[in-house]
Amino acid sequence: MSENKDDGLDLLSVEEAAAYLKFSTNYIYRLAKENKIPHVNFGRRIIFRKKDLYGWIGSMVKGA
Repeated sequence: MSENKDDGLDLLSVEEAAAYLKFSTNYIYRLAKENKIPHVNFGRRIIFRKKDLYGWIGSMVKGA
């Protein structure tokens, strides 16, 4: 029997992160290059944890 548990490793590519955030891939690359978005570099590859992106967006809410 397998358990359905969230281990926090819901990883996204640049393209998937762009779709999730409704940003262009160019904008995602720029944010990552400028270290303005939480990401991990694996060699030439950039990946994102979905929960980090969710928290990042939440931290930018104004007037809440």
